[in-house]
Amino acid sequence: MDKKEYLVRTFSRTKRKDYENYILNAVWQQMNYPLVRPVTQQYVKSGKNEYYLMDLYFPQLNVGVEVDETYHNNNKEQDIIRTLDISSKLAAVPQTGDFKIFRIDATLSAVELHHRIKEVADEISQLANSMKIHSWDTDVSIKLQIQDNGYISIDDYYQFDRIVDFANDVFLKKYRGYQQAAFPIIVDGSHYSAWSPVISTNEMVEHTAWHNTLNDDWTEIKEVNTRNDDKLITVNENEIRCVFAKMRNPFGQMKYRYIGNFQFVSHTEDYIERTYRKIGNHIYIDYERGIVSFDPINTDA
Repeated sequence: MDKKEYLVRTFSRTKRKDYENYILNAVWQQMNYPLVRPVTQQYVKSGKNEYYLMDLYFPQLNVGVEVDETYHNNNKEQDIIRTLDISSKLAAVPQTGDFKIFRIDATLSAVELHHRIKEVADEISQLANSMKIHSWDTDVSIKLQIQDNGYISIDDYYQFDRIVDFANDVFLKKYRGYQQAAFPIIVDGSHYSAWSPVISTNEMVEHTAWHNTLNDDWTEIKEVNTRNDDKLITVNENEIRCVFAKMRNPFGQMKYRYIGNFQFVSHTEDYIERTYRKIGNHIYIDYERGIVSFDPINTDA
C-alpha cells in the first residue's frame, strides 16, 4: 500500500477512542516529520510472557506515546493481561533498553493539552533529526538494513513477503522462486535448514496438514503431523532449524518473521509430534565473504 493509504488505515485503528484519536493525530501533525513511520495499537513485549498495548509507536526511533485518560486507565490492565492470539504476539516489539515512552494526560485542560502535545511532538522530531532519519524504514530494503547491522535478530521486526525473499536476503540463495516450507542452508560450514511454519493455536488451526504451536516465551515449537496418513517423517537427531514463522500483521497480511534458531530435542514414538527448543536469537551474515553463522549454541536461550 502507498504511504497515504498506510497513514489513513493506521490512524483509523483508534477511531473508537475519541480522545486518543485526537491526541495521536495531533502529535503526528505537530511533528511535521513525514520521514518517520507511525504505528498505532502496537503490542510491546516487556517480559517473557508480558505484553501491553502501546497507543503510538515509531519503530525507527524505538519511541512510544501513551495517552492517559480515565477510560484508558481503567482498561489498561485488561490490555496487559488479555490472552493474545499468536499473530499479536509475533507482531509485538521488544521493550529493549533504549525504549522510551512519552505520556500525555488526556484530562489536561485544552491549553495544557495543546502544550503537552507540542512538547512531545518536538522532542520526537528532534530525536528523528539527530538520528538523521531520511526515509521510512520500509523504504529501505531489508537486505540493506541487515547488511548495515551485520545480523538479523528476533528483536528486528522485518516482515518478508515470500519465502524466497529471506532465502536470498539472509541465506545468500539465488532462488528465482520457492514455495516449500523448508530448504537446506549452510551455516558455519555445516548443513542445516530454514523453516517457515504456519503457527497455529489450540483455538485456531492455520494449516490443515501441520499443527505447529509456539509457547508463550517463544522458546519451544511443537510440530504435529495431522495429515492422517501412514507416511513416516523423521528428523535427524539434534537437527537445527532457523525459523521464520508465518504470521498475520496488524493489517491482516500474511508475512514471515524471524523468531530464532531451534534444535530438535524429542519426538513421540510414532513421530507424529516433534519438539524443537530455541538455542539462539541471531543469524550473522557476511555478504562480502558469503558466510552465514549462528550465535554460539545456547541451550538456555
